[in-house]
Amino acid sequence: MAYQATVLNVMIASPSDVIEERQLVRDAIYEWNAIHSKQFGVMLNPVGWENNVAPQMGSRPQEIINKSILNDSDILIGIFWTRLGSPTGEYVSGTVEEIAKHCEKNKLASIYISKKSYPPNIDLQQLQFLRDQTQIWLKEGLLEFYDNHSNFKQKIKDHLSIQIQNNEYVQSILTNVLPSSTQNVANPKTTIEPTEEMVQILLNAGDAESQIHFRRYLGGQSLFVGNLNLDLDKARELAKWEDALNELVNLGLIKDRGYKGELFDLTKEGWKAFDQLKAQLEESK
Repeated sequence: MAYQATVLNVMIASPSDVIEERQLVRDAIYEWNAIHSKQFGVMLNPVGWENNVAPQMGSRPQEIINKSILNDSDILIGIFWTRLGSPTGEYVSGTVEEIAKHCEKNKLASIYISKKSYPPNIDLQQLQFLRDQTQIWLKEGLLEFYDNHSNFKQKIKDHLSIQIQNNEYVQSILTNVLPSSTQNVANPKTTIEPTEEMVQILLNAGDAESQIHFRRYLGGQSLFVGNLNLDLDKARELAKWEDALNELVNLGLIKDRGYKGELFDLTKEGWKAFDQLKAQLEESK
């Protein structure tokens, strides 16, 4: 069933040392769309200079990026690890310029800084530049730190829902674009974020057109769906996957077939979420 959604451009701004994180942000956005686009009435569109800027002469490179994508972006996600980036002639780096100009317009910007172990042959001058800039940013707002990719990706999905519901700039767009009768912003108390486990269950069930089997046996349980086959004999892992199933049921994406919580099928909305997720993941390759 068709639904109305407001498209918000999300600019991914970063130096060259966080290429993996850039893709993780795109993946997180696609997964968020698959689960929450209809719920919030919002479709997030990730943009970045490497995919959305064509060659052009006549101005300094950073100004071309600003005109091509930054000016039309509603949300900016900045990512840093060991580098601040190269100076632009006006700012200490291109990414810092993007963040500054974005914030000048009171738009939503979120900055994430990696605490992962540093690689060999690190540029110590760039690291110091980043540390100095971090101290400036800490005086201007809140930063978020992460220490692994899984943690980072989940933070992005969690924070997007919080920001879309509460950020004044985003809410002003939604209020002005959508009539009050069609706004579909979820109650934050009932919002459930898609975890990696939820996404794996959806993708495996859809790819294999398979039912989801969650079987109990002496000493543990097993989860089998498509190419995903897990023996859950540890309490922590069992709780994680069982919670993922329960949340998918609560969202109406899968349904219990009446076998005491041991057999599930994708619902119509679940198939829609799967199709959207697959299409967006293909676009990101």
